[in-house]
Amino acid sequence: MHEWRDLRDEYLCELLRLEGAADADLVRCPSCNQAEATFRCKQCFGGQMYCGDCTVKMHTKNPLHIIDEWNGEMFSRTSLQELGLRIWLCHDDCVAPAVVENFVSLDIAYIHEISVVFCGCERRHGTERRTALLRKQWYPATHHTPRTAATFNFLNFFIIQTHQAKTTMYDFYTATARSTCGTGKKLSNRYPEFLHMARQWRHLQLLKRGGRGHDPSGVNGTKPGALAIECPACSRPDVNLLEGWENASAEDRFLYLLFIALDACFRLKRRLVSSELRDPGLGTGWAYFVEQEPYRDWITSADAGKQMSTCSGLAALDYANTKFSRGYSTTGVGMGVCARHEFVQPTGMGDLQKGERYSNMDWIFSTMMRWKHPRLPKAISYDIICQWFKMLFERLLKMPAVVRFTIVTVLYRFVIPKMHIHSHTLACQLVFSLNFLLGAGQTDGEGIERPWANLGGVATSTREMGPGSRRDTLDSHLSYWNWSKLITIADLLRRRLDKARIEQREREEAFTAFCTEQGSVSRIGA
Repeated sequence: MHEWRDLRDEYLCELLRLEGAADADLVRCPSCNQAEATFRCKQCFGGQMYCGDCTVKMHTKNPLHIIDEWNGEMFSRTSLQELGLRIWLCHDDCVAPAVVENFVSLDIAYIHEISVVFCGCERRHGTERRTALLRKQWYPATHHTPRTAATFNFLNFFIIQTHQAKTTMYDFYTATARSTCGTGKKLSNRYPEFLHMARQWRHLQLLKRGGRGHDPSGVNGTKPGALAIECPACSRPDVNLLEGWENASAEDRFLYLLFIALDACFRLKRRLVSSELRDPGLGTGWAYFVEQEPYRDWITSADAGKQMSTCSGLAALDYANTKFSRGYSTTGVGMGVCARHEFVQPTGMGDLQKGERYSNMDWIFSTMMRWKHPRLPKAISYDIICQWFKMLFERLLKMPAVVRFTIVTVLYRFVIPKMHIHSHTLACQLVFSLNFLLGAGQTDGEGIERPWANLGGVATSTREMGPGSRRDTLDSHLSYWNWSKLITIADLLRRRLDKARIEQREREEAFTAFCTEQGSVSRIGA
């Protein structure tokens, strides 16, 4: 950086040079050598200037590039539409082309007004306007006579921005508009259309990645939880376990132990706006959220009595009845993840209406565990497990048949995360400690806190959404979370294995030294 400071004048001059005609001192167009070269594309490599006709010909395959015109003193913004470019979306022998002027296209960094030619004759070969746009990788804002579209690149870029950087739709669209024109000139407002396209695009990506386009039953044949990305490392019979695993001895049963962590987050609220009728989810229950209708029916009919705590060191249950519910339709969410690898479980998230009530968490737990093999040993981690598991078996028997399952007590262990357990009484610490669970290793049970930290960035935007939009948005973010875990889990497991081998040697050496010292002491005493 110290060396670059002396080069600032040089860099600045080069930037100013590009504001002018630079090396384009040719009067004639270098392509046709006839007309005057006054147009320059801001996105084509090289910055060479051409005449208007040649510029149009060179951009038939790149119709969304930005064009500047040289007026003898400076460059001013023009467009390929003003130069006469029309984007042809109909078949070559169309006898009745239908021109749509001022068609708006959303692309990365720019909003364009273009001229599009659709097919208007009877020989459309079954191609609707929306289909013609999709085949050119443009997503239509409506399926009825679209006049706005977004490029697939634009939508994909938004998705990665919102997933990774938690950029809101408003900020992303506003940034694109400012990039198009930074002078404050009012552009065609397509923000409402963008909201619809982004939501549909998110949903379609879930369906595509879930294999629904290859299933004969199609989209409507999607089963609950089918679009969720599952953990490849947790025990899954018929997937990653050898035959005969269920016959393992009691000493080896811990090898198949499935760790599930439960928790609630009160940042992911939703205000009392819109309704299920006005804003239904596109695929609620197909990925990470529970199925909405049976869940709502259960919450409405379940006992909402006050949750009492007998753990004097536990303050979490104080929020179980009064967690800022005034003015909110949803006060937070409950969720389950695999505690070792932090994958959000299929149908493992549900809305909370008033604090962390048992009826909500019972349903989330049940609808999540119904997909697990009944003979797998399981360890359930929850920061208020000492209270929640009381009468749990009896409460599960009252659950509707769609989610009801029976807990085999010998296969279940209940534990408290290692950090949270210090808030509990000594009795809880002795009974629910992970340190006393065979096969727990270094599992801390706190892994569920990490998805909360990741999702916190979307809380301000999902708070103002309708119920369906919010669930679709969170499903998309959770899918990205699980995918990020999936592509890094091999490195994670290798690091853990390498660390375990090093620590194993250290412990063996320490144990050997201890035994040697004990033997020496015994001989001296004798």
